[in-house]
Amino acid sequence: MLSLLQSGLHYLGRQFINIVTRPRVVNPELLQAKSTRNAYYILENDRLSHQLLLKNVLQKQGIPFMEQQLLFADSEGKSPLKEDLTEIVATQQSNPKLNIQIIPVAIFHGRRPNREKSWLNLLCTETWHKAGPLGSVMQLLINGRQTLVSVDKPLDLQQLMVKEDNVESIARKTARVLRTHFSILRASIIGPDLSHRRTLISLVLKHPNIQKAIDLQAAERNTSRHRIERHCFKTLDKIAANYSPTTIRLLDPILNWVWKRLYNGVKVHNTAEIQEISKTHQIIYLPCHRSHMDYLLLSWALYRHGLMIPHVAAGENLNIPIVGPILKRGGAIFMRRKFHGDPLYACLYKTYLEQMSHRGHALEYFIEGGRSRTGRLLPAKTGLLSMSIDSFREGSPKPVALIPVWIGYDRLVESRSYQKELAGAKKKRESFTEFFSSLKILRQKFGETLLSFGKPIPLEDHSDSSLSLEEDVTNISQQVMCNINQAAGVTKSSLLATCLLSGSQLQSVAELSDKSTRLLNLLTQLYPNTALLPDGKPSDWIQSAHNMRQLETKLNLVEVNQSQAQEMSFYRNNIQHMLVLPSMYLLLAHRLESPRAQNINLTIRMLYPFLQAELFLPYKMEELTDQLKQIRDGLLEQNLLEESEPQVWKTTSNALVNTLILNAEPILLRYYILLRVLTRYEEISRDDLIHSSQQIAENIHLEYGYSTPEYKDEQVLKSFIKQLRNLDFIREENARIRANFDSESLFKQANKILRPHMISLIDHKLRER
Repeated sequence: MLSLLQSGLHYLGRQFINIVTRPRVVNPELLQAKSTRNAYYILENDRLSHQLLLKNVLQKQGIPFMEQQLLFADSEGKSPLKEDLTEIVATQQSNPKLNIQIIPVAIFHGRRPNREKSWLNLLCTETWHKAGPLGSVMQLLINGRQTLVSVDKPLDLQQLMVKEDNVESIARKTARVLRTHFSILRASIIGPDLSHRRTLISLVLKHPNIQKAIDLQAAERNTSRHRIERHCFKTLDKIAANYSPTTIRLLDPILNWVWKRLYNGVKVHNTAEIQEISKTHQIIYLPCHRSHMDYLLLSWALYRHGLMIPHVAAGENLNIPIVGPILKRGGAIFMRRKFHGDPLYACLYKTYLEQMSHRGHALEYFIEGGRSRTGRLLPAKTGLLSMSIDSFREGSPKPVALIPVWIGYDRLVESRSYQKELAGAKKKRESFTEFFSSLKILRQKFGETLLSFGKPIPLEDHSDSSLSLEEDVTNISQQVMCNINQAAGVTKSSLLATCLLSGSQLQSVAELSDKSTRLLNLLTQLYPNTALLPDGKPSDWIQSAHNMRQLETKLNLVEVNQSQAQEMSFYRNNIQHMLVLPSMYLLLAHRLESPRAQNINLTIRMLYPFLQAELFLPYKMEELTDQLKQIRDGLLEQNLLEESEPQVWKTTSNALVNTLILNAEPILLRYYILLRVLTRYEEISRDDLIHSSQQIAENIHLEYGYSTPEYKDEQVLKSFIKQLRNLDFIREENARIRANFDSESLFKQANKILRPHMISLIDHKLRER
């Protein structure tokens, strides 16, 4: 009778858990052990609701389970973990074929610690302490629908027994490993305890560096320390986040709804590696910046995958009524766009970031500074990165890892405003009315969004203390930019844009579909590790782009008008770094008089430093020959290249060949224009060189059918000039630039590669000046 009553209560308990919780399981595949009979599931403590919840999860996964397979890292002395493990280790030792595995499972309700005054929030939130009976019930009722079940890699007892024979020693070591695991996991998911905001500001103000800076400014301005300190407090009040876990929990379902309204889906890649490194390192996320949605998408994705929400360095332009306070409570750390001329402000910001880092908080800032309007990565703005690396070099209580993040969109919500800005219109200032007028985007669809975490960069492996801080920061920033590009996915819009803008203005649906398919096959061949690829058929992509007004379809034809072409160039540029080398290879194989592998490689090696600087390509010069061979093999495999005679290559009649050639040629034309302008004058100022090159470039893009302002992008020209100076192709003295290369041989080579009528057009425009 008693057994029947217990079974009934147990059944009711599981049904109650089913009703009040909506568990989201991270890494559910890890629950499937090699042998379910020899698997043990270990929870952080023996809380009844967690036991019932785990049983429900296992049942839904179809995994058989018995009570003796459940262990607890902390059972408060009822059944010490070491005793249970001693018995399990002895069993494994006596029968090596059993292959016993211990699977850690952590469960969190609400997930984040809270310092709110509300007694209800304090009772219901996840903390570092085990909740009592009332607290447990309240957590389930209030936060049960925000339950995270984190499953980690199983511990293999056979591996633990390799270095140890003593059963008790193995059991003790295993128990210690498991308890440490749960402690690290809790910190990486719910974060460190949050000090009161005003207390943190007070700590920053008392920091010796801040006190020294206050003394210096008070002396320079001949004013009282009290006045400077009061100014510092007001400044820090504007800077400091006002993080609220309650706000995060409220925003999660709202953002879920928003993404469903705006996007057909949000794909996230490579969270497992980030989950692993977050247990041992303080994390700094460095995403590319293409949209205001980037802030929200990244924080939302981290929250959904059981990772600590970062504090985000955001421009003061976003600190507007209603929006600003919400962003602050979501972790925004507002900052001025420029720190120059105000060393006290720079010191305040750096010290605040240091305090956040030393307390274990994850941070996030956009390494490009502002949003890219062209779709390419912008040159790194290294101010905040320099602060982080400087703090690390001075001594950090925890290892630091930089996490590059690539974000791509089928269509940007800001696409129209970007085109206006590229055409010369002033950027609109963020405002209360502008925010509400932007809500009309909720009536539109913007395709899919891709978010990919790049390869982490642990500073202990990449920071070189023998270099100056500036050199160290420059090297690491280049690595970050390369890793962002290496994490890139391929959107539908990027494929369609590449095929549309580098070909005929009018194409059939069948022709565009065929080229898009071939292009995707080539990218898959050349970059097999690219995980984020478009689903479905090209005809569906075309229809989706038509619905988003990115192109026009009439009967069975596809075309883009002037405005659409300008917008689509953004998405083409998202994958240009992936296509530039294969495109250059095809261009040279098609145009060179003797397209031998040696000649093609030699020409690309000459161009590579400039391409690398512009598009953040990852290969070192000594790796380039092997990489070019892989590219050539891929082009052969995809029937874009063929061998006319031994080691002599020519392009095929494949429709994609011309598309890729026309994708690469504008880059070479930009370089040629600037070099021709440079040699036209004995010396020239940097501004005049850029301005003259831009004016000629305006005429060039008309030859490609579309007036896309990004062809004359000032940032690209500046990057090219910088590389010319680094490689000693130019000399700059007294703000005047002189050529320092053999122009005759260089232009002779250019005449073999570029189309004659293009060179004639450039020379004609130059003579008119």
